[in-house]
Amino acid sequence: MKITKIVFMGTPDFAVKPLKFMVEHGYKPSLCITQPDRPKGRKKKLTAPIIKEVALEYGIPVHQPENINDAETIAILTELQPDLIITAAYGGYIGRKIRKLPRLAAVNIHPSLLPQYRGATPVNSAFWNGDKETGVTIFRLAAKMDAGAIISQTRYQIKEQDNYTLLLEKLSYQGAEDLIKLLTKWDQEDVTLIPQDNEKATYCRKLQREDLRIEWSKSANEIYNQVRALADRPGAFTEFRGKNLKVLKVKIVECPEKKPAGMIFEKVKNTGFIVAAGKGAIQVETIQPAGKKIMTASVFDLGARITIGEQLR
Repeated sequence: MKITKIVFMGTPDFAVKPLKFMVEHGYKPSLCITQPDRPKGRKKKLTAPIIKEVALEYGIPVHQPENINDAETIAILTELQPDLIITAAYGGYIGRKIRKLPRLAAVNIHPSLLPQYRGATPVNSAFWNGDKETGVTIFRLAAKMDAGAIISQTRYQIKEQDNYTLLLEKLSYQGAEDLIKLLTKWDQEDVTLIPQDNEKATYCRKLQREDLRIEWSKSANEIYNQVRALADRPGAFTEFRGKNLKVLKVKIVECPEKKPAGMIFEKVKNTGFIVAAGKGAIQVETIQPAGKKIMTASVFDLGARITIGEQLR
């Protein structure tokens, strides 16, 4: 039986490409569920999730419950009787009543090779741990977090130029492509579910404020992984002259002799400056001073007039 009624649940940028691909390939959702509008920025302006904006552009009705498992939402979904529920970074626990509602299944698009990195920060964790490979998994929702049977999985080799922001966008695109293939298979009743090996499961937690601060006593490799894991948002930061300074792009370089961790010991013309780490050194190339735009470290130096021997903390 052909899929005709789909409910899509998502909130941030990661969910945008799957939603757009569905509409473009003839699988326009009957309903989109996303998080409520939230205050954002310094002025706390009430801002809609990007998925709401995209859904309304396509004429898709939008529902924004504070609690997705409330009686109103369950009643809406029960009346709709969807064939499929598809989630992508929705940002809330989907209860049993909702998971059991669709005719076929409730599935999720997750940016890791499950059972690796179940949880909230799989892409950050891949960089943090120095992984060379990640991927996208589409799986059936279950009571336990990210533990349902795998329906589709695609591997991706992490490139040197990748960081969290770039890789998340690539995995969103891959997830969108995989979703369309899966929907086509489901139309043809050609879908196989493979249980996850729970003994191989690893987990990742939500980021905390302390995760963002660079500890210069760590090795250059650890700092490099951290900067890539956080990219421009939320961004790794350090303190320079008493103010926060986001560090957005770096590379590992040699440290000719032991120097105090965090000390700026060299400037590289038209590139940036080099900072001693606990082991090795980091060449800082792109930064963002507090309250200012992203800029190259060399442009920052033109205004800041960094002195050799100054300390990052």
